[in-house]
Order: sequence, then structure tokens, then C-alpha cells
Amino acid sequence: MNKIEPVHYTGIGTRLGRLIVVWKLKRGSSAVVRILLAGDTGEVNALCRELFPGATHVSHGVIEGLCVSIRNYLAGHAVAFSLSMLDMGVCGEFQRRVLRRTAGIPRGMVSSYGQIAKRIGTAGGARAVGGALAGNPFPFVIPCHRVIRSDGHPGGFGGGTKMKWDLLAMEGVAFDSKGRVLPGFFR
Repeated sequence: MNKIEPVHYTGIGTRLGRLIVVWKLKRGSSAVVRILLAGDTGEVNALCRELFPGATHVSHGVIEGLCVSIRNYLAGHAVAFSLSMLDMGVCGEFQRRVLRRTAGIPRGMVSSYGQIAKRIGTAGGARAVGGALAGNPFPFVIPCHRVIRSDGHPGGFGGGTKMKWDLLAMEGVAFDSKGRVLPGFFR
């Protein structure tokens, strides 16, 4: 009989609202299974209870360190996130490929959905890439906001288009008068 691993959460306030990191212990290390963001505390707490019933609020040094890094990132500081603490097993194989490729987009640069599809060997799969990124369980750590449409317009984003542009602008990405990313920022 398989033992169910307990799930925990740690929350922090950020300039964008309340953020919750949901995690579990896996092989003796903390493994992040989801990062939730919502404008108000009640909304994100309710979402956490809905998605992870029985999750307990627990503090953990490694997770607290990740929370500080996310807060620093959202304050405009350059932060290098490690994927090693993410439980990528919560994603399907295609989504893992998309997320790993997306994680390699450097701060201040963007890529398009089509470019990501081509680089993971799925030419013509821009919509599938968009779908995989729409379900990104690790926002900010895996910077899905750095993936935009090939015409320079934003495309979708869970936090909304304004948040996507604000994050890109914070990273130094520049836009033309029509709100499109300038070509020099494409990777």
C-alpha cells in the first residue's frame, strides 16, 4: 500500500499580492509542487485549500529561502532560480520539455511560442507550447512571462497581460509604440 506524502504550504506577501509555495518532502529534500499567486490573501488561501485539501502551513528553511528569492525577484533584483527544488513529476513529459526550455530564457530576453516549439522538436506546436505554459505550476521560477507571440505581442498570461508586460519591463525589455517587444530582445 502506498503512503500518501503530506503536502505543506508557506505563504508570503509580495508587491503583486499573496503568494503561496506548496511543497512536500521528497527523498529527504523539499520539493515544490506548485506556486500560487492571487491578488488577495483570502483568494489564494481558498485556492490552496481547494487544490491541496489537508495541506498544512509549515515553515522550512529551503522553502523560506525560495520565498525570499521570489520576493527579491519581484522587487526588481536579478535572481538565478534553481530547478532542482521543483517537483517536475507533477507535469507531463511535453510540459516538462517546454518548462525546461523556458527556464533557459535569460532575464531581459524573450522567446516566442513557436521558437520554443521548434527548439524542443515540435515545429508548428506553438499552441501546444502556449497550453503547456498556461499550466505552468512554477511561475517566476520558470519565467513563462518571457514567452510571447512571434509578432512581439504578449499572448496569454495567468496574471494578466499587464502583469506580463510589467515583469518584462522590470527586467529591462523594451517595447515599441504599439506595445510589441523590440526585435533585439528576442533570443
